[in-house]
Amino acid sequence: MDARPPSPRVQSAAVLVPLAGLFLLMPPFILLFAAPRLVLGVPLIVLYMFGVWAALIFLTWQLTRRLAAGEAEPAAPAQPPGGPPPA
Repeated sequence: MDARPPSPRVQSAAVLVPLAGLFLLMPPFILLFAAPRLVLGVPLIVLYMFGVWAALIFLTWQLTRRLAAGEAEPAAPAQPPGGPPPA
């Protein structure tokens, strides 16, 4: 099985996920969620921060799996004992 490079869409997503995380965690954007509101007894900003954090981890995990699958090295075929040496 030949190794194939990751698709351009996956490579672009691998660049965009950290940039989106940077944007979503910047103070001007976070301050939109700094309202004194509670959701199930937890401040809204805390839910937002941990939600973004968890989403970034999940997306990074998915992208890492796809990038690794595209770059997997093919296994060398096994040679029987006494067979010709590999070229």
